[in-house]
Amino acid sequence: MTSTPPEHAVHSRGPGPFITLRIRRLSSGLYLVATSRRHRKGLPAHEVEEPAHAIRNPPASAAAFRRVWAPGRIGWWIAVLFAIGSIQFMIGALAATWPNASPEVLRDAGTLGWIFFVGSIFFTSAAWLQWLEALNGDVSTALAHGPKRWKWFGWRPRNLGYLASLVQLAGTILFNFNTADAMLPGLSWQQQDLLIWTPNMIGSICFLVASYLAYAEVSHGAGSFAPRSIGWWIAVINLAGSVAFQLSALESFVGPAPSSHQMLFWSTLWTSIGATCFLVGAYLLIPEVFDTD
Repeated sequence: MTSTPPEHAVHSRGPGPFITLRIRRLSSGLYLVATSRRHRKGLPAHEVEEPAHAIRNPPASAAAFRRVWAPGRIGWWIAVLFAIGSIQFMIGALAATWPNASPEVLRDAGTLGWIFFVGSIFFTSAAWLQWLEALNGDVSTALAHGPKRWKWFGWRPRNLGYLASLVQLAGTILFNFNTADAMLPGLSWQQQDLLIWTPNMIGSICFLVASYLAYAEVSHGAGSFAPRSIGWWIAVINLAGSVAFQLSALESFVGPAPSSHQMLFWSTLWTSIGATCFLVGAYLLIPEVFDTD
């Protein structure tokens, strides 16, 4: 009786200096692949026949869409918090875009201000959990044996998911300032640009950068097309939402002359479109938690 050949060493791959997947050849001749996004979401590694197939995202499990309850998973809480924040931004933006069609309570500027501010707090809470998830789910440790210790602080410069989460967390904090300052009364146009527009603009840039980093993570490069992958759709839809937020920020600049009604309309409309995209992306985070097949 011959002994089973030992499994081969683990190899790391990714675009440039980044690691987005780890591969190990099995004694069966197949290859075990752990990808960055799936690993940090707590999903198992999958098998492929050839190393060249490693960058192909595994198709979504149909059963994953039939389950919704997983409060013991950090990814589930990220989804719920992002969804709540997205709904509040969407409601506030739609009410500001079409005030005459909105309930009377949503026509009050103070009420809308609080809706946006509370929504930004939910965004920040979700982004912080997402950063912790990426910190403790570093793909560079995938396919390795031994216990792992939970970390509250750390630096993962070669992990695109970690960098995306960190940049998005910074963006949500800027939105906290932006939405809080928007409720300050009697601001001049210079003060509005400094306290409201500037953090909004920089925060939107952070969201755009973070979304592209997340897209590059699932693509294992500059771009990809993987419509059967839940993670790919999440990255694409969030990227679209970030583009909409960026367009909203551009339209919200305040000059010495009063902003036109058309600029205000497009600013709030783009915000509602972006929030809708983020809501869809947040929903897809839930079946992703169960995408284990």
